[in-house]
Amino acid sequence: MQVSFILPLYNQLALTRACLASLRATVPANVDHEIILVDDASTDETRDFLRELAPPHVVLRNDRNRGYAAANNRAAHVAQGEFLALLNNDLILEPRWLEPLLAAFTLHPRAGIVGNIQLNAATGAIDHAGVVFRDGGYPVHHRDLPAGELAEFPAVTAACCLVRREWFLRAGGFDEGYHNGFEDTDLCLRAREDGLVNLVATASVVRHHVSSSEGRRSHEFRNARRFLARWAPRTAALEREWNLKLARDHAAAAARRYFTPLHRKLGGGTRALRHSHRTALAQAQRDHHASSRRLRIGVDLLRLQPGGANGGVKPFVLSFLAEIGRQRGAEFNFAVFAPAAVRDDLAGVLRPGDYVLAPAADQFTVTRRQPNGWRAAGTLAAAGNVAAQAGLDVLYAPFGTSQFMQADLPCVSLVVDLLHRDLPAALPPEEVNHRHQWFTQIAAQSTYFQCNSRHVIGRLGAHYGVHPARCFHTYNAVQGRLPATGGPLPAGAPEEPFFFYPANFWPHKNHEALLTAYRLYAQAAASRAWPLVCTGHPDERMELLRELRDGLGLKDRVIFLGHVPDDAFTALWARAGALVFPSLCEGFGMPLLEAMRFGVPIIAADSSALPEVAGDACVPVDARDPQALAEALRRVAIRTELKDSLVARGHARLAAFSLELEAGRLAHFLAAAARRLAP
Repeated sequence: MQVSFILPLYNQLALTRACLASLRATVPANVDHEIILVDDASTDETRDFLRELAPPHVVLRNDRNRGYAAANNRAAHVAQGEFLALLNNDLILEPRWLEPLLAAFTLHPRAGIVGNIQLNAATGAIDHAGVVFRDGGYPVHHRDLPAGELAEFPAVTAACCLVRREWFLRAGGFDEGYHNGFEDTDLCLRAREDGLVNLVATASVVRHHVSSSEGRRSHEFRNARRFLARWAPRTAALEREWNLKLARDHAAAAARRYFTPLHRKLGGGTRALRHSHRTALAQAQRDHHASSRRLRIGVDLLRLQPGGANGGVKPFVLSFLAEIGRQRGAEFNFAVFAPAAVRDDLAGVLRPGDYVLAPAADQFTVTRRQPNGWRAAGTLAAAGNVAAQAGLDVLYAPFGTSQFMQADLPCVSLVVDLLHRDLPAALPPEEVNHRHQWFTQIAAQSTYFQCNSRHVIGRLGAHYGVHPARCFHTYNAVQGRLPATGGPLPAGAPEEPFFFYPANFWPHKNHEALLTAYRLYAQAAASRAWPLVCTGHPDERMELLRELRDGLGLKDRVIFLGHVPDDAFTALWARAGALVFPSLCEGFGMPLLEAMRFGVPIIAADSSALPEVAGDACVPVDARDPQALAEALRRVAIRTELKDSLVARGHARLAAFSLELEAGRLAHFLAAAARRLAP
């Protein structure tokens, strides 16, 4: 089905009848559709009227008035269409109002929420042609007709708009904390943060009985307070950008409208007029060039190492860079600072025209990605202002801090956890102090913080006072990075089902508690016990854990494979009986998504970010309690119905994690920082 039309209703039967009549008259014959009407506990004749409706009408009834957001969200969950057309029941839809909205999603690959021109039904004046921000970030309707078929705006009203159902559901729909106001602007800003673009299709026109819904303004203060508490720093920045754009457009228009005819009339005019004309036109040209050229994103990967020494950060960052390049290749150009030893890792990530800058003595050697390899592109002096020499518009610091940070360069820093404050015993004291120093630095210097879960945003605020408006989260949705089918199992891997723990051997990964729990489990299960397979970058701690394993009498049942290549890693997932993930401090937990993808049931710690990621698709356990962990191992190994339920819930849960949307969100904030759209 192509379109699901959604109309929440509360009384106003006469308006509902007129709206439905105009909808039926204007839906194109070739559009497969349904009309979902949600009666929000009306007290007039609306309920009797709805009983008479037949397909394609679908009627939902609320037992009490739940408000605009809840009514739409309920309808979205039962809708079958690819697109949701959200409509107020006080609209009169004009002929050909729908076609331009549908066309926008074909014409613009990143279309998010598409609105239209709305005329006041009483006066005929334009009531809505997009939403902009005024008075410190307060949303207001723009009422001038935009130029072109599609005009980009920060937001549009949901009185009449089109949105993809998949994205709407993934985003969680409307925020039900609002009551009949601000829900649509909040949703539009979330779409922007996902890297989508909100548009007004100027060829689509409807008439709107403005603010005729009962109680439309009765919650204005509460709604505004909720909205501004969340969005005011960002919408104030959007207001500044909009005002600057208007001023520049006005100056350029004045130059074209006034100065050029005057020059012709006066034969060039006075020197001051000629200077003003040239200045205005030159500024307009500079603005056009700045808005059309590719942004150069500096990416500091100097700490990147070959193999798996960087843990999950490496596949996370490389997958995101590759996806941003796919989405925004015409807009972004990467200049990646990285050791020469990892250039091959970057070959599949960077696109022609991107650069790698490798440190060498007192300089950086620059190579440019070509369609069939690399080409030397000169050197940069390491002692100078490297960011200026490289022409960076914004710096991206995936390891949190960067030697290239400076006051006049916008910066987005990735924060994956706050291990040094949440679990300082897992790190040497000097590392705790070092991390605290650079966190203090980036808290003051970074424009935005990319966190890999909402949990990390909360911890960053708790420990360093960083306001949530400077933070955004991107889940590590890189479960698709592995091949669908693997190669042979690595040497030493068991053929029968096994518990699988893929994690580097850092103290907070809690291998000691797992080995203790596994011994309790193995003693009880005897010959029926599944083996335990651990993978991770081989280091001194892995050898210490092997000694502990041997001391516990588990040498034949617990297997350490070290770092394995992707095809062997996939083969392990295909054979694994369950993932066990008892980490004590996680900012995300990427193996949870990989387990969901490969249909592997999950046992995970009930702390840090893991409950946020796993949802109901795991057996939660207190990972500090070996007895509880051993019991979880036993249950998952023997209860087939539990395993099947976890796998089914994992497949459903996986739909909430999209690399396309998460990378789009990072791209949005990189561009916002480069444009100085900072809170």
